[in-house]
Amino acid sequence: MRLLLLFLCMACWVAAQNPRDRGNEPPNPLAGKPEAVEAGKKLFAGACSACHGKDGEGGGRGPNLADGQRIRRQSDQRVFASIQKGVPGADMPPFPLPDESLWQLVAYVRSLSAPAIESKIAGDPQAGGALFFGKAGCSSCHMVQGRGGFLGPDLSDAGMSRSGRQLREAVLEPNARLTEGFQGVTVTTRAGAKISGVAKNNTNYSIQILDAQGELHLLQKKDLREVVFHKNSLMPGDYGRRLAPEEIENVLAFLSRQSLRPPSALAKRRDNPRRNF
Repeated sequence: MRLLLLFLCMACWVAAQNPRDRGNEPPNPLAGKPEAVEAGKKLFAGACSACHGKDGEGGGRGPNLADGQRIRRQSDQRVFASIQKGVPGADMPPFPLPDESLWQLVAYVRSLSAPAIESKIAGDPQAGGALFFGKAGCSSCHMVQGRGGFLGPDLSDAGMSRSGRQLREAVLEPNARLTEGFQGVTVTTRAGAKISGVAKNNTNYSIQILDAQGELHLLQKKDLREVVFHKNSLMPGDYGRRLAPEEIENVLAFLSRQSLRPPSALAKRRDNPRRNF
């Protein structure tokens, strides 16, 4: 019994230290206000960009605030306190700014990694879908809800798994950040046949290649004359020239609406931004 009580006490103490479990903490009063995000962006440029980078992607001293779960897992109050009081043992100094300015910074930092589905992309999702599966040719490599190609990442959850900034970069600058597991490769067999696709597994002795038709080729290196890995993404880098600016926005709007979660779960997430779904 004493051991059980000790265990319960320790569990309660651990829960108290976890900011994600503090559901009674009030959220940012400026959350979701575009003017607050814009004001926070200006403050960030002057006070934070030297360490965290111009767009929060990390600098020489500060961590990346725009990628991953670093910020999403923290409560608004925790982010507020980290800015106001600094981070002990790190290079993050305190910034004793007025509360409104601090909340503006929190709003901007949140926006850096917010899922695209929570962002306001000024495009027409329906028109973007028509472009995705038509003129733009995106579906020749990417799949959405079981429809499309195999050479690129499945984008059925693109609106939740990527931020609006990441989607825009992926469309306009595909070589800026290559997705792991989708490196292009072309091999030539000893018989002279060529096989192209993406490398799904590569060792000193064998390689697996997924081609554009969805066929997986299991090849032994001893049977190959040449293996050439592509340095750049298989995705064309000329969408900024091939599509009009309005068409780009429409495609981004379509991608930002893609989510594997039902609308009810998304509504709960918006109401409880600190909760993990």
